[in-house]
Amino acid sequence: MQVPAVSGSSLKTVPYGSLNAILPLLEYLESEGFDLSAVLDRAGVPRSALEDVRIRLPQAKFELLWQAAIEASGDPALALRVSTLVKPSTLGVIGYLAAASESGRNAVELVKGLIPLFLEDFECELECSSEVAFLRLRAGGETPASRFMTEYVIGLAITMSRALGATRSDPLEVRFSHAPPVYADEYQRILRLPVRFEAGEDGVLFPIAMLDTSNPSADAPLRQLLERHAADQLARIMSSAPLPERLRAAILSMLPLGNLTAESAAAHFGMSSRTLRRRLREAGTSYQELLDDVRAELARRYLARERRGIDEVAHLLGFSEPSAFTKAFRRWTGQTPADFVRAGSE
Repeated sequence: MQVPAVSGSSLKTVPYGSLNAILPLLEYLESEGFDLSAVLDRAGVPRSALEDVRIRLPQAKFELLWQAAIEASGDPALALRVSTLVKPSTLGVIGYLAAASESGRNAVELVKGLIPLFLEDFECELECSSEVAFLRLRAGGETPASRFMTEYVIGLAITMSRALGATRSDPLEVRFSHAPPVYADEYQRILRLPVRFEAGEDGVLFPIAMLDTSNPSADAPLRQLLERHAADQLARIMSSAPLPERLRAAILSMLPLGNLTAESAAAHFGMSSRTLRRRLREAGTSYQELLDDVRAELARRYLARERRGIDEVAHLLGFSEPSAFTKAFRRWTGQTPADFVRAGSE
C-alpha cells in the first residue's frame, strides 16, 4: 500500500517510512565511529531531517542511506548485522506495541495492520498450521524491495521474535527469494538460523509453540493505549488512501471513545454524513459494513487469541450491552460468542 507523507500540502504517491525504521542504522554508524554526516550527504538526507522522529522520509531515501552506509563501512552484510542489534524501543510505537503483547502471535496480529507506520511499502502475513507458522514479508508496491531492505526487515522480525516469550526458543528457518550473494555465508552466522535462498518468498518459519508462548513483559493496559495511539497515527498518514481504508483506520481510533456513529466518522474527515455515505456507496461499501468488518475481526482476535471475556470484548468494541454484542456477533459469524469460544477450545 502506498500512502503519502503527513507533511506538506501536496499529495504524494511515493511510499514513505518512519524515521524509526532507519534510526538503528544511524546509531550503529555513530557507535562504530563512521562519518555519519558523509553518509547522510551521500544519500541526500539533511541532518535536520533527523531532529524529529515524527518526520517521515521517502523510502527511496532509506535505500540510498543503506547503499551509502554499506559503501562507507565496506560491509555488504550491514543490514543483517544492524537488524540483530535493534531494541523494541528503537522502533517507536510498533516496537512498544509488540513488546507489550501477550505472545508472538498476538504481536504479529497487532502489528501487521500497522506496518505503514513503519514502512508504507511493506506487508506481512502469517500462515499457521498445527505445527509451524510462516511469517511472509514482501514489498507492497510494484517495485521489488532491494536485497538489503529485505534483509533488514526479516532480520528485525527474527530479533523481535527472540525478544518475546519466556523461553529461549528460536525460529526454524529463514527464506529469501533472491539468489545467494557473495557474502551468503554471513547470513547463517549473523542470523544464527538455517537459510534458504531462491525460496520463492521472503520470510521466517516458526514453531507454532514459539509464537504462542506467553510474553513475560505483556502489559494489557499499555497495549490498549498503544493500539489507540497507533490507530490514530495510521489514520493521519493515510490521507490519500482509498476512503474505505482510511475509514477502517479511523474506526480503530474511534472505538475506545465509544462514539461510533456515521456522523462522528464523517466529522473525522471534515465532511457531512450524507457525503460520507455517498462516497462509500460509490466505493461499493457502507459505513455499517466497514464498522462490522472491523468489529468482527477484533472480536475474533480478542475471544480466540487473547481469551478475553465476552463482557470485556463488548465494551472494547463500543457496544452498550453484552447482549447487543452477542446479537451482532451471531449476525457476523452465525455463532454466539460463547459458541465461538467453545469451538476454538475443542
